[in-house]
Amino acid sequence: MNKYYKYIFVSIIILCSFYFTNQSAIIRRNNDPILQVIKDYSNSYNIEPINAKIEDKYIIPGMYGKRINEVKSLMKMKSDGVFNSLFLIYDDIKPDISLSNNKDKIIKKGNSNKKAISLILENDESNIITYLISNKINASLLVNKNSINANPFFEQINNDFNNYNEVEKLLNKSKLNTNICLLNRNNKEQCIKNNKYLIEPTYILNSNNLINIKNKITSGDIILIKDNVSIENLDYLINYIKSKGINIIKLSELIKEKD
Repeated sequence: MNKYYKYIFVSIIILCSFYFTNQSAIIRRNNDPILQVIKDYSNSYNIEPINAKIEDKYIIPGMYGKRINEVKSLMKMKSDGVFNSLFLIYDDIKPDISLSNNKDKIIKKGNSNKKAISLILENDESNIITYLISNKINASLLVNKNSINANPFFEQINNDFNNYNEVEKLLNKSKLNTNICLLNRNNKEQCIKNNKYLIEPTYILNSNNLINIKNKITSGDIILIKDNVSIENLDYLINYIKSKGINIIKLSELIKEKD
C-alpha cells in the first residue's frame, strides 16, 4: 500500500510541476512586449464574419472573417525579437450561416461587400467575346462539349445537359470546374444532384433593356449577357459600372465566401 500511495504522490507532484511550468510559460508569454503589440493589432485588424442571408428559396453568400492568431504570430516573430506586421498569421472564421451549408438555395446576387458584379455570357459565337478579351474584362462563359476550352480567358460553366457528365470530366481534368450551375426550366434537379452552386441571374441584358438595367445595378449583381446585345450597349454598361467604383470579377469569385 505504501508503494501505491508513494506512486500517487509522485504522480501528483509531476502533474503539478507540469501545470505550474505551463502557467509560468503562459504568464511570460502574456507579458511579452511583442505580444502586447499583436493584441493591439488584433483590436483593429480582426474582421468579423458576415452571415449568408436567406429569404425563401434564395441566398446571398456570406463572408468569412479573419482573426489574428496571436500565439502563432508571436512564435513567427520571436526569432527576430521585434514586431513585424508581415509575419501576422490569420485564422479564417466561418460564418454561422454559410452558403456551404445551404447549397439547395439559389444565388441571385453576390455579397455586396465585395464591391463587384459578374457577367455571364451565353456562348462563344458573338463579338462580345472579342470585345471582352481585348479589354481584359472578366466574365463566365457557358460551355458545351464543342466549346469547352475554346476561350480559356473566361471562367467556364458547364451548360451542356445532353453531355453533362462528359463535360464535367473535361472540366475536372483541366482543373477548370467552377461547380456552378445556371438554372433553367429543366436542369435544377440535375444541378442539385451534382451538388452545384445554383445560380439565377439578377438581370438579363438583351438588345432593348439597357437603360432599365443600368439604373438598377448595385454591387453583387449577376448579369446574363444575351447574344443580341450590341458592343456599343455593352461598352456603355461596363463603363457605367466602373464609374460607380464597382469591379467586374468572375462569378466563382463573387459567390465564394472565403478570400
